[in-house]
Amino acid sequence: MKKFYLLFAFVIMAVTDIAAQSDFDYYIDFIQSNEKIYFKYVDGKYEAEVGKINSDFKIYSSKYTSGASGQDKYIFGGADGQGGITPNSEKQLSNPGSNLSIEGGGILYNATLIFDPVAMTLKIEGGSSIPTKPGLELNIVSTVGTSPETGELTFSLEYFGPGTAPIPTEYVVTAYYTDYHGNNARQELTLSDGTISTYYTSGIMRGTFYFTDLKPAAVNYVALKAVADVSSAEEISATGIAPVNTPALPILIGQIQGHEWQPDYGISGIQFTEIPDGKTYYYEVNLAGNGEFSFVTKLGTTSTDWDTVNRNIRYAPPTSRVAAPEKTWMPYSTFASGGTSNAWYPANFVPGTYIVEFDYTTKSIAVVKGNIPTGVADVTIDDSPRAVNVYTISGTMLRHNISPADAVTGLPAGIYIVGNKKIAVY
Repeated sequence: MKKFYLLFAFVIMAVTDIAAQSDFDYYIDFIQSNEKIYFKYVDGKYEAEVGKINSDFKIYSSKYTSGASGQDKYIFGGADGQGGITPNSEKQLSNPGSNLSIEGGGILYNATLIFDPVAMTLKIEGGSSIPTKPGLELNIVSTVGTSPETGELTFSLEYFGPGTAPIPTEYVVTAYYTDYHGNNARQELTLSDGTISTYYTSGIMRGTFYFTDLKPAAVNYVALKAVADVSSAEEISATGIAPVNTPALPILIGQIQGHEWQPDYGISGIQFTEIPDGKTYYYEVNLAGNGEFSFVTKLGTTSTDWDTVNRNIRYAPPTSRVAAPEKTWMPYSTFASGGTSNAWYPANFVPGTYIVEFDYTTKSIAVVKGNIPTGVADVTIDDSPRAVNVYTISGTMLRHNISPADAVTGLPAGIYIVGNKKIAVY
């Protein structure tokens, strides 16, 4: 267990510009796959054992901060405008330099990379066109923030090794990240693939992590480590890191009692405790005037600062002024910039307290007249069939995007949250 959190520590160290120990001063970033391999400090230089090189790469200092200015000095690439490296010869580097790759293309297995940041050189020693020992290739396929607190990361995994090596029957991939509350968190997936596409590689396996406790409006870095046993005494592994960018939590603005269309005043959403999927929020608001409202993602700094509001994403109906019947889902449109005057208003509006629900899953809003909901039963608005998530009563996701008809099939007796309803299984 300790080694997993050491992995998490050094990856987070790399992306937050915390001073690193010498073994983690520099890393190789494979551009197409997002795989990152750290160098070890050996006699004044840095060495890394790389199982497979089949894409462009660069070398980064752990002091590198993505998106910040003045970062070229932390990036190392080819110095002569050509990034091709011939094995067993030195390549001169510069900052930031050109993308590096194997001269002439192709794949190189089981090579040692030797990096000298003082002499600004990189040398590849050894290597073969076919694997000489077992290894794993971990690729980040995609990441997406699906709501302020949720996101998905899809990866692929491939085994390679000599024809004489035993093939692993099980592969464990662990995701490490920092959750909404700033605590270290982890998820684990187990994959299996007994097919061999050639005499030394497995079929490509895929998996997806679903996160429900990310930080809103943030770059949530997720570190992955894949592990497999090729024998009782030998373990192989691969690591990677990728950002999951989450949007900001929508803020309701509009004809709010005492703050009519005031750009620096809005109502923040609250997540339903019975629907802990990070995608469903409700807003208690006292609407006045003509009852119009919409959603923004950043408030202005003054009562006249619409520029700040309009530079950020807004959610509103697709047309100018739309009546929202009670307990009816109404689709929202996303306005990336430039602002919008489009707004909803409760049908048959009379001034008073309303509950407005915002649902990322259906990309829609609904209006309920009355008090704050106290449970799922109070907010069951949409009864049409759609794919749902299944949770334990404590909020642990069991199934993702499954048909309601199959949601609890095969589950043991207990109470489950299916979509927006509590279901008892006997």
